[in-house]
Amino acid sequence: MNPQPPEVSIILPTYNRADTIMRAVGSVLNQTFSDWELIVVDDGSTDATPRVDFTIDSRIRLIRQKNQGVAAARNTGLAAAKGRFIAFLDSDDEWLPHFLGLAISFLKAHPDEHYVIFEFLDDTDLKMVKDRIVHHHLSKARMIGSNALDLPPGETDDYMRVYQSRRELGPWATEHLPDRDASEARLYQGHIFHQTRWGYFAWLPATVLTRHALEVVGSFDTSRRSAEDYPFQALLCRHFQTNFISVPPARKHELGLDGRAPKEDHLATGPNFQAMRVNFLHYFDQLHWSANRGDRELSLLRRYYAYEIACASLRSGLRREAVSYFKQAACLHRRFWRAYVLGALAFFSFSDRAASASFGILQNIWRVW
Repeated sequence: MNPQPPEVSIILPTYNRADTIMRAVGSVLNQTFSDWELIVVDDGSTDATPRVDFTIDSRIRLIRQKNQGVAAARNTGLAAAKGRFIAFLDSDDEWLPHFLGLAISFLKAHPDEHYVIFEFLDDTDLKMVKDRIVHHHLSKARMIGSNALDLPPGETDDYMRVYQSRRELGPWATEHLPDRDASEARLYQGHIFHQTRWGYFAWLPATVLTRHALEVVGSFDTSRRSAEDYPFQALLCRHFQTNFISVPPARKHELGLDGRAPKEDHLATGPNFQAMRVNFLHYFDQLHWSANRGDRELSLLRRYYAYEIACASLRSGLRREAVSYFKQAACLHRRFWRAYVLGALAFFSFSDRAASASFGILQNIWRVW
């Protein structure tokens, strides 16, 4: 007789995270909701990860594979998943104990909804979704002259820049949250695919979805080594209403357990930032721009992303890439005029190092302006 499948399958890909992975695993073991399976996919680690003992709980399954990237590792985990609901966790991050219980309670209380996302914290306790909306996406919109993320008249809640409705949490939430959190938090809902042109509005490890949603959206694209979670989440927004709960039951870590940078670099920051932004632009084109090239807002936003990549390329001494993306960014619109200057600097520099150094000087001058 086959055992009853778990309610939730948790997919945890890892690569060279022996120094942090047990923090992530421990946060799963500490969940108040216990009907889960944890599928750890070791994507060809070369550090001490293969020696980590994952037999500490019978609900944990370990799959090892040759290094293929995080998207392939997640797909391997999804192929093995048996749960009715799907959740994701990264091997350097963690959940607070009420995460799964709150998510599953919401989805069971709202059977017509197919995924839910949450606020999350960083190492400094900053609420990252609100920070992303206000300090990143809104600044992009204002820089290109768009009113798309302006608040409705009389509104002061920054989340209403994105969502169409807001309401209090229901009884499904009270058993999982302290009274203060339950009274202050809100459920925001809306069809927000259009807003995903501005970038991320969710973090994959703060997302739980139904198996039906997974079947509709499909697996992760393995053609690129980073930013593959952007189209996955954007497609969730395209096909389903987004449900966002403004409590942070998950924590994203930039630092390791010792307070220093992890031994393996993050895929989206540091030396990998330029490649991540190139991949993001590829997906932005697929999802938004390619079919709507006459959309002025999208065209200016694409120039913004190209400019961002060009600057990252120049800073890294990648002159050819910098010239190519400065050409795509250049126009006589606010700061995009700088692309002409920087593109020429990159083109005529006698070395990658000289181009990078000159870029740093010009950036400091423009900050003063």
